[in-house]
Amino acid sequence: MKKIYKILPFLLTVVLVALPAHARDFKAIMVTDVAGLGDKSFNDAAWTGLQRAQKDLKIEIACLQSYEQADYISNLNLAAQDGDLVIAMGFLLAEAVQKTAPLHPRKHFIFVDGKIQAPNVASFDYKAEEGAYLAGIIAAAVTKTQTVGIVEGLEIPPVKAFEAGFRAGVKTGNSYFKKNVQVKVVSAGSFNDPSKGKSLSKSLMGQGADIIFQLAGNTGLGVFEAIREQAGVYAIGSDLNQDGLVQSKVLTSVMKKTESAVYSAVKSAKLGRFESGHYYVGLLSGAIDITPLAYTKDLIPADAHKLLAKSREAITGNKLKVPNLVEDVAKFAVPVH
Repeated sequence: MKKIYKILPFLLTVVLVALPAHARDFKAIMVTDVAGLGDKSFNDAAWTGLQRAQKDLKIEIACLQSYEQADYISNLNLAAQDGDLVIAMGFLLAEAVQKTAPLHPRKHFIFVDGKIQAPNVASFDYKAEEGAYLAGIIAAAVTKTQTVGIVEGLEIPPVKAFEAGFRAGVKTGNSYFKKNVQVKVVSAGSFNDPSKGKSLSKSLMGQGADIIFQLAGNTGLGVFEAIREQAGVYAIGSDLNQDGLVQSKVLTSVMKKTESAVYSAVKSAKLGRFESGHYYVGLLSGAIDITPLAYTKDLIPADAHKLLAKSREAITGNKLKVPNLVEDVAKFAVPVH
């Protein structure tokens, strides 16, 4: 028997949002990675975009939770059979989408966080390194210990793009602020283990890190718990605006505007204007950015604010290319503003 939908509103395991029968002329189904809804990050951002589409476009939406990677193909097939549009969330679903999409040529697929080229797939890739570069400048300016850390969920290309940009930003900050800030990186091996995120954060603190950049999905929630309990230590969030999770202790968040990408793609599909292809978006298009620093603006020195403004202008003006590979950071030339 096929897997059935279950409504578990508190666990956020599988979510069905149904409309009256007369409105059910279009259905979009999201398939999460293993972090799932409730991560206050990547998956939640997309779900927000899908909920907005439901309200504005009067469509039916649903979400299928993947508990393990073995669920990806079965969930994608189920979504394609039951819906008109499938939204696959995360780099780890790439292979499953490549296998599944050709089996459903009349259905449209949106793939977020990687590149897939197929007639019925629109894939969105983010220049995460550009936002992470700005966050790296902030980290270099604020750190008192001259040691900052990163907690990664898995060592996959989208995560490493964040790391590369952050390292380049710290390198730039070192040059401008006359510091020697070191970056320490640890991997949890999972996007769905908050307790591991917390323990790794405490380990980084023990090594002197007073700023920790979380790149770990649901695992990253443990980073916020760790900094909540430790005075003088700050976090940097990712994907969504996570600044309010621990007010005045999250310096900034590097946001992927997944909500907007999902909403726009769903709208296009609903109106019969779906366009397949690979979309590579960043700071210039507003798809990547840091938060407005609502709680921490005064913690960041004035010269850092100036450097952030100049760096933003250089990136959006195509005068500064931020590396998206960690191995390219060593040869990255610090810009002269």
